[in-house]
Amino acid sequence: MSYNVKHFGAIGDGSTLDHKAIQSAIDDCSRNGGGMVLVPQGAYLCGTIQIRSNVCLHLEMGAIIRGADNPALFPEICKTPYGNLPGQIQALIWADGVDNVSITGQGIIDGGGASPLPPSAAAEVKFRPALVFYRDCKNVKFLDVTLQYSCFWTLHLMRCEDVMVRGLTILADMNRINTDGIDPDGCKNVIISDCNIKTGDDCIVIKSTEGDLCENITVTNCILSSRHAALKIGTEATGSVRNITFNNCIIYNTDVALALYMKDGSVYENMVFSNMVIEARNEFPIILDITPRYYKEPKIGRIRNITFDNITVTAKGRCYIEGIPEQPIENIRFRNIIWNVSGPCNLANTTKPPGARRVEIDPDRLNHALHPYQFIAVNVDGLLLSDIRIQQEQSDSIPDRGRLYADHVRDLTVERMDSFEVPAGIDPILIRY
Repeated sequence: MSYNVKHFGAIGDGSTLDHKAIQSAIDDCSRNGGGMVLVPQGAYLCGTIQIRSNVCLHLEMGAIIRGADNPALFPEICKTPYGNLPGQIQALIWADGVDNVSITGQGIIDGGGASPLPPSAAAEVKFRPALVFYRDCKNVKFLDVTLQYSCFWTLHLMRCEDVMVRGLTILADMNRINTDGIDPDGCKNVIISDCNIKTGDDCIVIKSTEGDLCENITVTNCILSSRHAALKIGTEATGSVRNITFNNCIIYNTDVALALYMKDGSVYENMVFSNMVIEARNEFPIILDITPRYYKEPKIGRIRNITFDNITVTAKGRCYIEGIPEQPIENIRFRNIIWNVSGPCNLANTTKPPGARRVEIDPDRLNHALHPYQFIAVNVDGLLLSDIRIQQEQSDSIPDRGRLYADHVRDLTVERMDSFEVPAGIDPILIRY
């Protein structure tokens, strides 16, 4: 059965507040056993809308649900689940403990955050609602809609199960921080496919902010661009994250392409990154790192059983892998990698990316990022580099790096690793124990 929001009093003129009418349609639909809530062409200015069980919210082409610029219309849903970070979650659209819900159609959900918000300004802004926040929901679908200009994370899924996200376009102002694209957070059985995502922060980032197991997630056929990380695990992850695949993605105009940041003492395991084309800016576009968030009170986690296969990278930067002496990174495999080096190493003041702003790093730590090598591996148990081709993107470029720097790496296998001529004074492969 279909419930047209205009039959419940919605105007859609871009200035009248329509969330009460839309909410009435959703409530009536759910109360009567479920169906479709239809949002026809028009601009619907709204405060918070809550999704109920068995409801499909369908936005026709030309329909826009836009967040109003009034904090009073966005009640607090819960406190932020990010450790000691103060704050609250508000959202334009949210759902809590519901089943069989979907948002579909060719329309747009707009958070109103289209203006730049640099870090210095963001620290003073208290009203930053997410665009969509779902908690403890099952059988969830997001199909084809455009989610744009969130003031905070765009699509935050907390402890949701059996989720399909397909065909979404997600846009955020590239100068706004904390505008993640999709955040599966302690979720299970999630499929994300065929999405086009451009964000000012991470595109797709898998978390466990409250310690819940996060497992069985696949991301495929996506095009991603980000001011920070395109595909990321962490940093907020106190529960285990496992059984993850990232496949068939194009990543461009991005700082860090593929990142696993272990900060809070969980376990990342059984993951595959495959069939990707990457263009990235950062000095370390691929990074696996165990660094406790607070070095004086460290929570030590594990990263193990990670595979990278059939990946082409164009970047000036390099690959960085670092565990810690008491917990090395375990069983890492790189196969069939082509790395087109597009510029020189930046060795002046270079450090590995911290992965988060809320960190206290040991000031006495060794800075392995200063070693001029394409692959840097430190404190690793089990590392395979097979069929690796490192080449200059421009034929007249001057080589400035070796192939592999390995320090405290056990069970190291290097086979068919080719590169341009290594400059004098640099060992092609340097191994230290």
